[in-house]
Amino acid sequence: MFIMDNTIRDYAWGSTEQMAQFMGHAPTGKPQAELWIGAHDGDPSMLPDGRRLNEVISEGAADVLGNRVCDIFGERLPFLMKVLAVNEPLSLQVHPSSERARIGHTRENGAGIPIDAGHRNYKDQWHKPELIFAITRFEGMAGFREIDKTVELLKLLNLTWADGVAEQLQSGPAFQTLRAVVTETLAMEGRKLNRLLSQVGDAARHAEARARREQLRHRSKRNKGQSMVGPEAVRVFARVGDLVRRYPKDPGVLVTLLLNNVTLAPGEAMFVNAGVVHAYAEGFGVEIMASSDNVLRAGLTPKHMDVEELLSITNFTPIPPPRWDPSERTADFCYIEPPVAEFCLTVGRPPLRRVPATGPRAVLVLEGEVEVVARQERIAVRRGQSVFISHHDGPVDIVGTGRVAVGAVPA
Repeated sequence: MFIMDNTIRDYAWGSTEQMAQFMGHAPTGKPQAELWIGAHDGDPSMLPDGRRLNEVISEGAADVLGNRVCDIFGERLPFLMKVLAVNEPLSLQVHPSSERARIGHTRENGAGIPIDAGHRNYKDQWHKPELIFAITRFEGMAGFREIDKTVELLKLLNLTWADGVAEQLQSGPAFQTLRAVVTETLAMEGRKLNRLLSQVGDAARHAEARARREQLRHRSKRNKGQSMVGPEAVRVFARVGDLVRRYPKDPGVLVTLLLNNVTLAPGEAMFVNAGVVHAYAEGFGVEIMASSDNVLRAGLTPKHMDVEELLSITNFTPIPPPRWDPSERTADFCYIEPPVAEFCLTVGRPPLRRVPATGPRAVLVLEGEVEVVARQERIAVRRGQSVFISHHDGPVDIVGTGRVAVGAVPA
């Protein structure tokens, strides 16, 4: 077992205070967005002896990962954990499937594009399904909303453009019409786009005010129907108004009107699979994903965007808000196993059940202090610290008064 020293990435959307408070550090004055916990080549965790975790794995993968994990995933840690401190919206993005990642990675290697090039789409050959577990209230957008609900929302804007999009969405199969609308929207530019965004921003602010009044009226009548008029409409219009102010020339803002709004209470989770358009907006949480850094962006960012490639890997089929319920839950424990082979997540207070006894595991302390006990070794860790447990360490006990998140490969 090893205590890990993990890199914090300082993306502009990060918080200047949340990560520092979690880690017990003084704020740097700069945004701190992501804490990386794992062996991804982009920012592998450091061990006390100065080695990087990816180096340790390459020197003895069977001992560190176990033969089963090596047979399935090769000599690499298949998951990556992160802590996210989201203060501003992330880019509107999509992750590729395994097949598309392999094809894209091979193609860009063949073209001689450096791995660290700003215009590179595929930095590795792996897919990147991901799960976010909310520590605080967490806001995001993910997946295309059901067409009838989107049509209802668009009509609340009282805007010619929105009415036209609503009519287009009702004109054929959802997959085809959504693809056509998104393709046309992301191709917009120049004065026409700027003028439309200004109109949408104004309309959203007026629609938000009307929705708030309507929400109060419905509450007084104890109306609990499934209409878009209500809390979701208020949140959607408030966010669109804010995004127009932040990105007054970005057509990606318009695409957010088509997406599910997802609000997670502390302890709730959301799973985002390959091809699902998404963007996180605000909150603090633990993320676990397949170990990859492949991101295709559609907007809300100054970074490289390849719209044509993004459209080719996006799933335009409407889905419900992609919340993911634990397989097991008690007052102080939950075990979450989404439909992927690379990772599962256990969150709870000692004594913990369901911590896998084999394979690689990463323990992150969320609150208080705990001890991780394996064989004859004990490691004490506090909030913000993490421990890597190898396959060779065997079964572990986690004792103490804190709360932890444990990432592992499902047994």
